[in-house]
Amino acid sequence: MTLEEIQSIESYCSENGITIKQRLHELNISESNFYYARRALTARQSTSEGSFIQLGSASGLTFPEPVRSASSSRKGKNVPVESYMTLELRTESGTAMRIQGNFTSEHLGIIMSSLR
Repeated sequence: MTLEEIQSIESYCSENGITIKQRLHELNISESNFYYARRALTARQSTSEGSFIQLGSASGLTFPEPVRSASSSRKGKNVPVESYMTLELRTESGTAMRIQGNFTSEHLGIIMSSLR
């Protein structure tokens, strides 16, 4: 399987609210072949210096609705500030991850706590 095929399956599952297992059954692809190919591609990508693999949105991280404006406080209430950031992480085993988007300090806390 190619990286594009894997991403297509993960994207389809995310968009249609079905599990990867269900989609693989529909496509008549064995789960072991899918996960073996995904693991092999991930390992190959993470060993290339500076390369990252795009993961599907099935990562399990969910965020509250983003705050669009935070230029001032309203009647003494603090409005969370949202900033566009790129986070690049590498595990001890060498797996690399890049996360980009508009984040508040609450979002960063969720990401960091999920890494423990």
